[in-house]
Amino acid sequence: MTAPLKLLLDYDEAARALSLSRAALRDLVYKGRGPAVTRIGRRTFFSVKDLEAFVERHREAAVPLSQPEPLPAKRGRGRPSIAQKTAHDRSFQTGLSD
Repeated sequence: MTAPLKLLLDYDEAARALSLSRAALRDLVYKGRGPAVTRIGRRTFFSVKDLEAFVERHREAAVPLSQPEPLPAKRGRGRPSIAQKTAHDRSFQTGLSD
């Protein structure tokens, strides 16, 4: 015997279906960023179709792996050493002569 088809889920069932805590789902609904709700009297329910639409809105395409961008050189603290200053001056002078 099969279980009856459920059209509407309460907070606990919807949170379990979305792998969220009940509090997280309530917070999303309160802030207007959660799935659409159906109110019957004072009770709040979630349609299975609305939960599926919510998941689709948050689906992201897989990003192919690429070479990570090199991190910019860290800026040293304090005054540059004489060697750093000389290297900077040389690179600046060679850049102007091109």
